Amino acid sequence: MKVFFDTSAFLKVLKKEEGYGKVVEWLKKVRSGEHDGYTDTIVIAEIVYAFLSRGLDDEAVESRAYIESISNLTIIDDVSVAVSHKSAELKRKYFKRSEKTFFSLYDGLHLALAERHCELFITSDSDFEDVTEVKVEFV
Repeated sequence: MKVFFDTSAFLKVLKKEEGYGKVVEWLKKVRSGEHDGYTDTIVIAEIVYAFLSRGLDDEAVESRAYIESISNLTIIDDVSVAVSHKSAELKRKYFKRSEKTFFSLYDGLHLALAERHCELFITSDSDFEDVTEVKVEFV
């Protein structure tokens, strides 16, 4: 199975937040070759920024290195015009569902890439609760 890892999934592991073991299990399956993992460069940017914004420069570098070292994880670094367009359509579709969610253009990009490459989207972000383009597993 091809599995996309959202920013929130990696942050769960990196910060050892509640429920991070579920993500670790998925990552073990990717490392072993049982599944193919995917993420994108914007996920890495979001993670690096999460640490840099708190003055944790070393953790930012270590987090990036950790993600880049995961075997069988493809980091998508080329976004086509068609995927960019789809990202905007997905933002429009999911942006205003309730006062509790905010579907960003980055969320749209992650979902568009997952839809193109994967069967499963791993996240803890409630903004993805009702998406229909790909199966979502909340961790």
